Amino acid sequence: MLISTMTTTTSKSSQVFLKSNSEIIFLFGSILTSLGILLVTVGGSWDITNHLLSKPETFFSPPHALMYSGVAISLVGVVLTFVGWKNLQKFKHNYFLPLKIKLIGIGLLTGAGPLDFVWHSYFGLDGLLSPPHFTLIIGMFLCSVGGMIGISRYLKFNDSNSIVKYLLILAVIPVWLSASGIISSLSLPFSSTDFFEFNPEPTVAFIIASLAYPFLISLSLTLIFRLSNHQFGIMSVLGGLFLLIYSSTAIIPNLAMFDTIQFYSLNLIPFVIADIFLKMNRSKLSRFFVGGLLGSIFYLVYYPYVMYTYNEILLGKLVSPSLIYFVYFELIQTVLLYTLIPAILMGILGFIMSDKLSKKILIH
Repeated sequence: MLISTMTTTTSKSSQVFLKSNSEIIFLFGSILTSLGILLVTVGGSWDITNHLLSKPETFFSPPHALMYSGVAISLVGVVLTFVGWKNLQKFKHNYFLPLKIKLIGIGLLTGAGPLDFVWHSYFGLDGLLSPPHFTLIIGMFLCSVGGMIGISRYLKFNDSNSIVKYLLILAVIPVWLSASGIISSLSLPFSSTDFFEFNPEPTVAFIIASLAYPFLISLSLTLIFRLSNHQFGIMSVLGGLFLLIYSSTAIIPNLAMFDTIQFYSLNLIPFVIADIFLKMNRSKLSRFFVGGLLGSIFYLVYYPYVMYTYNEILLGKLVSPSLIYFVYFELIQTVLLYTLIPAILMGILGFIMSDKLSKKILIH
């Protein structure tokens, strides 16, 4: 009888704790989901570089370990999100969308592992774009979007101060990175194997990269500006973090390109200019200028591997890892000639769409 009473008391205490802290649990779950996807995207980018450099690959190589850890953390995050949502006393309807997106995403993410094992068993090594890999990337993207919406809505409903709003950086950066992975899969010629030719058609890849990358850069940076209620400096921090991650995984591992880090770091300047411009003036003309500016620098932001997309159709050279930056700079004038105007227009479109998207996320 005593044991039964203690069990009942413990159960009631647990329920009280869950209900009184449900929104915090939901937020913590969203943070873990976003953090996990961040680790997966970093590991994935690093793994692509190692493949191009023909480095030995093992099951527990550092990039793979990052990816496995990220999936595990994301899974825990989704479970906590569900527990938090189930015990919510308010905003339950508003928090259901991010939960639903994350549940679909984690299903794809965890299901991609066994699918990839079967694929390797039958077909050996695969390229960047394969059914298991694309399933994985879509799962990553959906989990990151769910995390971003969950964190954004929590901050809105709880009237968070300016410092806490920098948590949005953790929310948006995995979305930017995973969306970049989708675009790269559809535009980079890294998917030819003995059994399948999944490389995108060069002209199609050219169009996808030239339109999607500028749109994504502008959308990501201006979306966090809107989600943070125009927090000054947040675009620069987000952009700087992207540059740090991308340089750490795509440039630094290739010793032949190490000296180009200073060149790549100059991409921070347009991000700071955009921040300052929107702080001083948010007129329609100013917004168009910022969107166009952010879109126009896509070839610089996605240095060096975006070169492979344009090399396919403009030069057709065989490029070794030690010559990547030579071909990149050989192409730069021609690429800008063909892509600058479309990139500016897509950057402006990204800014416009960030306004519509932020209103849906924040339920305006």
